[in-house]
Amino acid sequence: MSHQIFLISLHVAEQDNDAARDDLAETVHRIGGFILMATGAGALITAFDEQWMPLFKRHPAVETCGALTLDPHGAAADKLRHLFAANVAAQLAGRAGLQKECEAPPAQGPRYRPLVWHRPALQYQPAYATGISVSTNQPTARSNQS
Repeated sequence: MSHQIFLISLHVAEQDNDAARDDLAETVHRIGGFILMATGAGALITAFDEQWMPLFKRHPAVETCGALTLDPHGAAADKLRHLFAANVAAQLAGRAGLQKECEAPPAQGPRYRPLVWHRPALQYQPAYATGISVSTNQPTARSNQS
């Protein structure tokens, strides 16, 4: 299984729906994916195998789901990669802890790292640009060539 980065954007009506966001996060966890970052009021940057993309596209809270590519030369690309790695490490540690607790009664609460949804107070202003370039291109087909 090969993970790719995807942007999952919620419908405007679902952006304040904690149950919908928790359901998406739990779904990402169930399929073996990772939540790399929660952005804005209603988007997740995730990593999962592309075979699961139709599942998210059909989710009633999702407006769009598409592959995401960071500009490797962007000013904030290294910072984002470090943030993504820290979030994946935290989720892996949590999953390892859950495996040890398999004999114990089920734990209450979510099995993923709690999300912090940022709601920017100001509209986009060029002075605050980070140099991050995001595109939602469809995943490219992989060949089996060695």
